[in-house]
Amino acid sequence: MKHKLALASVFAICSVALGDIDLGAVKVTSQTSDSDEIDAAKVNVRNASMIKDIMRDIPGVYVGGTNALNQKLYIRGINDRGLNITIDGARQKGNAFHHAADLYLDADIIKSVDVGLGVNSVVGSSGALGGSVAFKTVDASDLLQDGEVFGGKIKGGYASNNDEWQQSLSLYGKAFDNLDILGYIGHRGYGRGKDGNGEVIGGEGDNTNYLMKLGYSFADFAKLSTSAERMQIDGDYALRAEWPAVGNLQQTKYYRDTYTANLNLNPNDLLNLDLNSYYTDHRATTNHGTGLNAGVKTYGGKLINKSKFGDSDSFNQTFVYGSEYYISQSYNNSANPKTPNDKATSLSVFLEDQMRYAGFTLTPGIRFDRYELDTMGGDFNRTGRAKYSWNEWSPGVLLDYQFDMGLGLYASWAKVFRGPDVIESIRLTQANVLNIITNNNLKPETGDVYEVGTRFQTSISDNQSISFSAKYFYNDYNNLIIEMGSGGVTEVQRVNGGEAVVKGGEIAARYNVYDLSLGASYSRARTTYKDDLSKVQGYGGVLAYSDAGDKWTFNAEYLISPIDTLIGYNLIGFDSIKAKNGTGTTFTKPGYAVSDIYASWLPNSGKYKGLEINFGIYNIFDKAYWSHSQRSAGSITCRLGVCSPGNIDWEPGRNIKASVSYKF
Repeated sequence: MKHKLALASVFAICSVALGDIDLGAVKVTSQTSDSDEIDAAKVNVRNASMIKDIMRDIPGVYVGGTNALNQKLYIRGINDRGLNITIDGARQKGNAFHHAADLYLDADIIKSVDVGLGVNSVVGSSGALGGSVAFKTVDASDLLQDGEVFGGKIKGGYASNNDEWQQSLSLYGKAFDNLDILGYIGHRGYGRGKDGNGEVIGGEGDNTNYLMKLGYSFADFAKLSTSAERMQIDGDYALRAEWPAVGNLQQTKYYRDTYTANLNLNPNDLLNLDLNSYYTDHRATTNHGTGLNAGVKTYGGKLINKSKFGDSDSFNQTFVYGSEYYISQSYNNSANPKTPNDKATSLSVFLEDQMRYAGFTLTPGIRFDRYELDTMGGDFNRTGRAKYSWNEWSPGVLLDYQFDMGLGLYASWAKVFRGPDVIESIRLTQANVLNIITNNNLKPETGDVYEVGTRFQTSISDNQSISFSAKYFYNDYNNLIIEMGSGGVTEVQRVNGGEAVVKGGEIAARYNVYDLSLGASYSRARTTYKDDLSKVQGYGGVLAYSDAGDKWTFNAEYLISPIDTLIGYNLIGFDSIKAKNGTGTTFTKPGYAVSDIYASWLPNSGKYKGLEINFGIYNIFDKAYWSHSQRSAGSITCRLGVCSPGNIDWEPGRNIKASVSYKF
């Protein structure tokens, strides 16, 4: 495999490219709680190769998948299809193949991750049932310090579990005082890893990422930025990437091409405009049997403006308003004869009024959605098209009060709306066209989401601080949509599977004293089905495959200032839980706890300034476990005396990671 190339060779090949980033603070924020920062230590020290390496210990967020083709996010019992996920503002929609995820991301270039737990606002939340995740990649203006006009960084890393080598190079600069340019190329080559029992897991291959960014500042209050990115996964994986033990490895390629353009204008309090346009193409090609060339294209734009009135500390008012329009199309160019694309069109218009008086904030809002779907349809064994359209009003309100003592309380309610996705591209075949059944009574997914919470943050002394947050949510969903196949044929049918309630909460606390930081959290989400469980399971459903056990995390970090070294310990654990698979069979998800230790040396001055060395041992006790946020094949197998669903995607065993980078 290509990953056997020496680091020097790869860097020579990349010498004309632009690349890897020295990240600043990466923040995970919520509208209704204090910020939980994921800083450069978490991205770099953990030598993150996938999003789970930096997100799985966030309260309320659950991550499944152990390989690059199977990265799946869940928030409060809802999978990524029911979340608004964006990369630099570009919506990530649709799915090429239901056994693979549709989120392909290089963790090395993440600047910030804004996680919205739940739906507390009508602004830009069209299609969100459980929350949102906005990934932002870094640009040159984030990296260049005052007076600098050029810089770069070279990096290499290694992970022992799957013999993974990482190489990346970046260059960034500034010209004419108002033009900044950044480019990045990164490569990861890897083999198959091993779980805690020594069994082979995952796939083998190469991930390559290219990023180019341009930014032009017209004035202090205006900037136009553009980006072009390709994320490519090329290797040998099981056909069903989430079940790596099923079948032989197949040559597989997945791509994500994303192009964005953003205009930011903020000349005064009345005009704070953010205009975003984007195009994303997820495409899969494989070499199993007849081959595959299929994917999903999404393109559109969003405009949001903020107008602030009132300068008084006692009262001010901010109107947030705008619109979003996008089109999502699934296609299958390998189908013979060619099958027409599935196409979904969404238009939303929203208005929110943020009124603040002293410590009290009242935020009412309303959003209008127009959603249209042009899809495969017709009577059984008859070719045809089906067209749907819905109009929906979604109001919401947030009440918040902040006491001077550092205590805050809030409560929110919102209506949610989601139209059905386009059919996954692998199903756009002539056989499915002849076997699809139109559901003339199909309804969009709607619901009411409620949340209450409290937060507290204070400084005990100049060198001590403490923060705490607690939340409870109750989400009542109606008309959940799934895609079904039955009778051993390729029939596809969208149906309303029924109703469900997802409820739970999150608790998080942090204590800082001098150079020591301690944090802990607890998360819980439980789903109650109002209908037969078998009716709400299936391809295309937005609910998690089954509930996860209660989640616990603990983190401790200490900065040894005299030697510019950070050391840390991280623990994540899940309680065992009894759950049901798609056929209604009860099984147990075993509880587990996994410990990591890590260290980072980043000299702030002297001849070694610019050098960074990261080292960590992950799953230090070589625990054999599998994530609760994954799909099972439905069969029951027993391993080492523990009975569980078959075809498990086991997590990696002990993994020693190290990386060295130099910024110039």
